[in-house]
Amino acid sequence: MGLNRHRVSGRMGWRVESGDRIGYWVADELELGFHSGRSAAIGLVKDGEIVAGVIYEGWNRRSIIAHIAIKGRMTPSFLAAIFDYPFNVCGVEKVICHVEVGNIESARLAENMGFIPEARLADCHPNGDIVLYTMKRADCRFLEDRYGQKINTSRAGSS
Repeated sequence: MGLNRHRVSGRMGWRVESGDRIGYWVADELELGFHSGRSAAIGLVKDGEIVAGVIYEGWNRRSIIAHIAIKGRMTPSFLAAIFDYPFNVCGVEKVICHVEVGNIESARLAENMGFIPEARLADCHPNGDIVLYTMKRADCRFLEDRYGQKINTSRAGSS
């Protein structure tokens, strides 16, 4: 078993892990800050090297902000884990991620994951505008059976 009881295959050197090492890696990749006391991080490690990670911050019981960095490919178990955490562990209804308007590759990734552009903030990034992408719990396909064991899609903590 792995993160939050997910079956995470160790085949071929893949492992899902959490912690400060992941947070600092993501922050370095995205040129952000990471504050371990106020944030959480989940990453995908292959043969000891981090290839993808997410920092979660700004949890307010209704939503959470995710910063995603990827240098390699992702696995279904990793996708299940990174969406299980905000929706089922934290119990939020919406995940928010921001993408610099000129970063076509990140925008494409966000949209392929199922995020939708919801707002645009002018002049909030050193390179210009930021687009806020959001995903609602009901729209998250990564909580489905095909991405790992069946995951509870009801609100965390409810009976």
